[in-house]
Amino acid sequence: MGGFRIADHVLASALVQLAALGACGTALRTRGWERLGSGAEVASQLLLAGLLAPLLSVVAAGTNLPYRDQDLLDLDMALFGFDWAHVIAAARSWPLLLEVLSHVYASLLLQLAILVAVLLIIGCVARAQAFCLAWVLTLAATVAVFPLMPALGGYLHFGVAQADTHVLVTAAWHHVEILAPARAGTLSALTGDTLGGIVTFPSFHAAAAALLAWGFWGVPVLRWPALAINLAMVAATPVIGGHYLVDVLAGLVIAGLALCVATRLARVAPPSSARRDPEALVRTS
Repeated sequence: MGGFRIADHVLASALVQLAALGACGTALRTRGWERLGSGAEVASQLLLAGLLAPLLSVVAAGTNLPYRDQDLLDLDMALFGFDWAHVIAAARSWPLLLEVLSHVYASLLLQLAILVAVLLIIGCVARAQAFCLAWVLTLAATVAVFPLMPALGGYLHFGVAQADTHVLVTAAWHHVEILAPARAGTLSALTGDTLGGIVTFPSFHAAAAALLAWGFWGVPVLRWPALAINLAMVAATPVIGGHYLVDVLAGLVIAGLALCVATRLARVAPPSSARRDPEALVRTS
């Protein structure tokens, strides 16, 4: 309907193969291979969502509503007294901090892989399923809201080049290479090159940090280190990702709502129950 098409046979093949992996996982789980089957299901669902969400965001960008950067900046100031440009100017005098936060910001996918693997290895199948559902719901909500509040992000809005900062992550600048042609209607072929994130409001990085912190909370040995890393990721979102503070708040709200829905559906036992009875989470699944 929007004139977009998947023009990359590798991408199309990956979508089909991931769907097949999910189907195999379901078959294994129904035959009693709970942990293995659930692992295949969760992996396929997360990877499918990771491919489909950026593709759908490109399609959504085609609505081409006006950029809302100034509105978001005004909300920052009105709600929090937060001056994005002033904060970024101050942060640029802390090069080592920006480099550390860049690595924290870039840890999202690594954390995701570690969390899912650990939850399945220790038998927290229900928690892994709930996390997966919350992740997918958050991605869906982010893509749905994005076209209503499109934005370039602070660095591009104020014309700050990456070379003038100590930020190691390029996402805050390079996303416009996809966003601009999608909005202009000159990008219609969806390929692996269009998989970059283009959403400013709400911030998926902030939402992901909340989801990851919740997921790792079910793994006592990793609970506090993961919480520290993901609090740092939330703090890094404005200065590394070029997001506004309202982007961060919106992402956290969406993640919280997604977790409420997912935990109700998956009926995940609280971590305290898992400590008393290591098999509790397996039985609830």
